[in-house]
Amino acid sequence: MGNRRRRLFPVPDRLGPCRGLTPLGAGAMGAVFLAHHEQMGIDVAVKVLNPKLGRKEPKTLQRFVREVRLLAKITTPHVVRIYDAGQEGQYAYMIMELVKGKSLDAILAEEGRLAPSAVAYYMREVAHGLEAVHRCGVVHRDIKPDNIMVDESGQTKIADFGLARGQDSVQLTLNDEVVGTPEYMSPEIISHEEVDGRADLYSLGVTAFQLLTGSTPFHGGTLLQIVQRHLREPPPRVSSVLPEVPPELDAVVARLLEKEPQRRYASAEELAAVVNPLAAPSPPHRPQAASDRLPQAGRDTIGGPRPTLPSWEELFLIRLLIQHRVYDQGTLFSGVRAWRRLLVPIPFVQFLVGQGGLPEDTAFKALQAAQQAYANLRDRIGFDLLKRSGLLPPDRLAAIARTPLPPGLSLSEFLVRQRVLGEQDRQTFERHVDARLAGAVQHCVSSACQSAGFPPQPLEHLEGQLPPPRFEAVYRTALANLLAQLG
Repeated sequence: MGNRRRRLFPVPDRLGPCRGLTPLGAGAMGAVFLAHHEQMGIDVAVKVLNPKLGRKEPKTLQRFVREVRLLAKITTPHVVRIYDAGQEGQYAYMIMELVKGKSLDAILAEEGRLAPSAVAYYMREVAHGLEAVHRCGVVHRDIKPDNIMVDESGQTKIADFGLARGQDSVQLTLNDEVVGTPEYMSPEIISHEEVDGRADLYSLGVTAFQLLTGSTPFHGGTLLQIVQRHLREPPPRVSSVLPEVPPELDAVVARLLEKEPQRRYASAEELAAVVNPLAAPSPPHRPQAASDRLPQAGRDTIGGPRPTLPSWEELFLIRLLIQHRVYDQGTLFSGVRAWRRLLVPIPFVQFLVGQGGLPEDTAFKALQAAQQAYANLRDRIGFDLLKRSGLLPPDRLAAIARTPLPPGLSLSEFLVRQRVLGEQDRQTFERHVDARLAGAVQHCVSSACQSAGFPPQPLEHLEGQLPPPRFEAVYRTALANLLAQLG
């Protein structure tokens, strides 16, 4: 029965005391599975390290198990409980508490931005958790909204210690690249310098900025451009985007985002004390558990495909893979359908690599090219909006059109540097670009509906009205329409 389940890399049905591993999702370092712990009699989450790490350096798996067992000593409610870790052959794994609730990333997606008192509350709670983690000599290295859970009672918990390691040990990597999330990486991690708990404080600063404003301080462009900006560019102040932010909180976030670790807070404990007076008096959210929709551990049912369309970056990736004959269109469209069946969304490129059909080096190059193509599309749309706005005389427009953008800068950020736009204007400018892209998606979906004889409507509405085969036909037509728009 286990061979029928979709996995991003194959794992046995049983690891240690856990049976019935059912995939939930995956990241760069490994995959997460729902399982039943036979000795404790409860469902748990099991993170399995990518076996390729062990093939590259066999001691990596032993080090992973040793360092995760350090984390098992942490019993604070602010950290997802890690029960144990183990290794069976090529599989190193850790067994964790299964949290019923939502991530801050999911909450942010629903609300757009959070109230300053709520953000201060979550900063304080995460700082309490980091204080316990750092006392064990471990750095998390991947603090971001997706790795901060809020359970049904409102308790905040730090999750996903797949990149965590002791301060003196060797960084786990794939293909000799530092693994993490570029939008949240501290400069010292990017530069391979000595790292301590203050790297997590930087990532928490990025997270706070995003929760307050709706976007990270450095976003847009390729991964390389983003990490270069973390290294070289001063981050914007929260107050430049959100003027009504309390000055005290604005100053806290700015200090967390200092390039040099010694200019940040000395410890998570100090940060918790500073933000405590600014924090809401009670949990801002008590979310209904998204995990209530999970299957029971060991079942094969994954559920029907979500109506979600690939992102623009993923559309460019699909186009590139078809153009270079890595896949034909039919195979990729079938892959998109299988990807949509995953319980927990992951990037499409990770899905393809995990299925074994796309080599990692090819995937990395294709993804970089797709990200650059998407950044170029946004800049072209932005320039068209600028031209239509009448904000600049023709000669100034022509000069901007002739000027190559500096590496890592989008058009809107370049316009801020040239003092054509202010920071708040830039945010509005980007929203207009987003609206133009959303309109293109809506047009492609509407055309697909009309081709099938239905009035135009969102895919999520149409999904509930049609039998799965007919809905899938409309979905594929919409996907083909979008790819055709890319040229």
